[in-house]
Amino acid sequence: MGDRQKRVVEWVCCRDITQDASMRWPWMNKRFTVEDVRAAANLLSDYGIGQMGFLLLGGPGETRDTVEESLSFIDSLPLNAVKLTRGIRIYPNTPLAKRAMEEGRISARNNLLFPEFYIADGLDPWLRETLHALISERPNWMY
Repeated sequence: MGDRQKRVVEWVCCRDITQDASMRWPWMNKRFTVEDVRAAANLLSDYGIGQMGFLLLGGPGETRDTVEESLSFIDSLPLNAVKLTRGIRIYPNTPLAKRAMEEGRISARNNLLFPEFYIADGLDPWLRETLHALISERPNWMY
């Protein structure tokens, strides 16, 4: 492994390189692109480093089309395992909590220590059924 590859592996291993819908949604505040994720996954695979992908689905603005695009993308990566999440957990004092309140999904009375999840309108039950079908076909994927 050359110096450049070592630096890239060090960079990748010290950062959150999850693939999720946040690459399209600036409110998630991720600072990498789909191309960055693919390059990191391929480099790690080239050096025999196991990896697990995490895919968050159902956030604000998510549609069936964007879900299918994200699932296709993560399926194309050389991952050892994939963790799928239906909905985005709403944490107190975050932009997502503010948005969920503005949309009437939660109120100021909600105790967010008890999990509440944001799932974009129109995705359930389709999303649940789609994820169950996928994991039944892929033993290294979980939901």
